[in-house]
Amino acid sequence: MARPKICVAGIGALGGTLAGMLSTLDIDLSVVARGETLEVLRADGLVLLDEHGTQTCHPVADIRAPDCTQDIIILVGKSYQLADLAQTVKHAIGVQTLVVPVVNGFPWWMAAERGGVFQAASPLLDPDGRLAKTISSSNLVGAVAYAMTEQKRPGIVQSARSPTLVLGHINRAQPDRRLQRLAALFTEAGVGVRLSSEIQCDIWNKIAANLATNPLSVLCEATLSEMAKSPRISAVIQVVLEEVLATGKACGLSSLQSVEQIQDAIFQAGPHQTSMLQDFLAGRTLELAAIGEAITKVAQNLNAPMPVTSAILKIVEFKAVHRIQI
Repeated sequence: MARPKICVAGIGALGGTLAGMLSTLDIDLSVVARGETLEVLRADGLVLLDEHGTQTCHPVADIRAPDCTQDIIILVGKSYQLADLAQTVKHAIGVQTLVVPVVNGFPWWMAAERGGVFQAASPLLDPDGRLAKTISSSNLVGAVAYAMTEQKRPGIVQSARSPTLVLGHINRAQPDRRLQRLAALFTEAGVGVRLSSEIQCDIWNKIAANLATNPLSVLCEATLSEMAKSPRISAVIQVVLEEVLATGKACGLSSLQSVEQIQDAIFQAGPHQTSMLQDFLAGRTLELAAIGEAITKVAQNLNAPMPVTSAILKIVEFKAVHRIQI
C-alpha cells in the first residue's frame, strides 16, 4: 500500500501539534505555512513540546500544498482564515481526498444548506461563498478538537496533553473505509479519536463550551481553572450554557450533553488559557463571529432568547477593539 499523502495547512498551536504527532508515522507529510513560521520550519524544523518531551521534525514546508493529489488535508486555523487557507490546497483535492477542517466554533458547512435551520449564520462564516465553492461536501469530514495547545513562537508549539478529535461524515451517519483509515492514522500518531454518527451534535456541544468560556476569559483575563473557582463566574458560565443548548435544541439537535456534563468538562480543564484569551493577549483578531455571533444570529432567527450571551459578546467586542482592561 502506498504511503498516505497528508497535508496539514496552518501551523499554529493545534496545527503544529497535529503535524508533529503525525510526523512519527510512515507517511508523506507536508505542511502549509507562511512568513516567519515558514522560514523557521525550513531552517530548523517543527518543534513539539509535549508530555513525552521535545520532538523535532522536518516536514516538506511551502506556501501551498504539493502539486499532487493528497489523501488527507487537514485545515487548521481561525475561521476567518479558512477561505484563504483553502485556496492553498484546492489543487491537491481529488475525488477521494478527505478534507478535515479543525476549527473552533461554527463550521461554515453547517450553515451552507439553503433553507436549512443554520443558514442565517452563513454570511458570517462564508460571506463570499468561497469555501462552499472550493471544497465539495463529499470531501468533508466534520471534526471537533479538544486540545490544550499553545504556540510558544513560530515553529515551536506546546501541548499540555494529547489532543482528542471527534470525527464524522457531514452527510451520512456511518463511517466508511476512508474515515476509518483516517481515524487509525490519528490513533497510531497518539491522537485520541472518537467516530461520531451525529457530528453536528458533537460540534454544538463544543460550541457551547467555547461560547461559555472563551469570551468570558477575555473579559476576566483568567484561565479556565481561575474562572471555575469563582462562584460568580461559574454562575455566568452556567447561564450561557443553558442559552446555547436551548438554541441547539430549537434547531433540532436532540442528542446534546447536559449543562452539568459540559460544565464538569470545563472545570476539569485546569490552568489553561483559552485560544481567545491567547489571541487577545497577543493582539490578534478574536474569533467572535464563529464562536459567538453566528450562534446568536441563528438564535435570533428562531426567536430563541440569548440575552446574557449576546451582552457578553458585545462587551468583549468593545474590549477587543479598544484593547483596554475592564
